[in-house]
Amino acid sequence: MMKKIKILLIDSDEMTRIYFRDVFWVHGRSDAYEITVVSSLDEAEKKIVDKETKPDTIFLDVMMVSRGERSSSDEQIKKTLSFIERIKKDKDLSSIKIIIFSNKKEESIKEEASKLGADGFLTKGELMPKEIIDFTDKIHEHNN
Repeated sequence: MMKKIKILLIDSDEMTRIYFRDVFWVHGRSDAYEITVVSSLDEAEKKIVDKETKPDTIFLDVMMVSRGERSSSDEQIKKTLSFIERIKKDKDLSSIKIIIFSNKKEESIKEEASKLGADGFLTKGELMPKEIIDFTDKIHEHNN
């Protein structure tokens, strides 16, 4: 049996987390991918540094709204970008692929995320589930 590719979705929206997990299951890809979902960067940090749960790929929303937290969208985006930067600068984590999965479409965010090492950018709501699967399969082709 081949080793499953571990995917971590970091998104504060519960419906997105449910949808994302179901996409892989519905398309019969739960044999290839192990999906974990978390709702905050703090939760993600714990998963990333644990050998058992360290993902191969992270799907990351740039707008992470924490309960009770009153931060502007600029502050949220900055936090997310610094999260990407930390991962890509850490030699033990830098091989993790990071895909921005967000409603935010601003070129400036895409450019900044790319500069920091993000491996792709998907816009929520614009893709059919099959396209998410195809995209994920494509970035992991060399592993199959």
